[in-house]
Amino acid sequence: MQYWINHKGVQSGPVDLEGLKDMGLTSSAYVWHEGLTDWVKITQLPELQGYYEMEPVVVGTPVEPVVPAPAAEQPIETVAQTARQPEAYEPEQPATGYGMPAQPQYEAPVQAAVTEPCPPTNLVWAILTTLLCCLPAGIVAIIYATRVTSKYNAGDLEGAKRASETGAWWCIASIILGIICQPFMSLITMMAGSV
Repeated sequence: MQYWINHKGVQSGPVDLEGLKDMGLTSSAYVWHEGLTDWVKITQLPELQGYYEMEPVVVGTPVEPVVPAPAAEQPIETVAQTARQPEAYEPEQPATGYGMPAQPQYEAPVQAAVTEPCPPTNLVWAILTTLLCCLPAGIVAIIYATRVTSKYNAGDLEGAKRASETGAWWCIASIILGIICQPFMSLITMMAGSV
């Protein structure tokens, strides 16, 4: 009778009883031959007593090892033999215990709902200070005023508050610079008119 062996992750066969003696099999080997519906442990076949050695059982490890798929393809003897040969034995994994741990489920971060109203943009003040007081400082105030709404809509309430406060400070700076520079501008205009 011809046997197929799956021992320590290596599948081989077909071999006869004489070939089994030279393989150095242990009790963890799986065997299949014509007439069997699936792979069985070598210890379950009475005719193979004496063709294997018992493996010691280590406490704390599973008794039945997982037999992986064959590492390399075996040579094809005949079409008839290959048609009858079963697939590599893969025992079912237990629901708990030695199986692979479950993959963690990814959860998208939930954005906290913004409950506070949008801070003031100060856009009107920024435009007025740009036109009436100091052009450079007013432009900076307009830039910060336009950032307030976009940051608020993105859920960045703290960023919107900072942009509103910074824009307000640039409006104040534009007014102060306008007040300081106005007498000098009037003086320059009067001197240019007298020439």
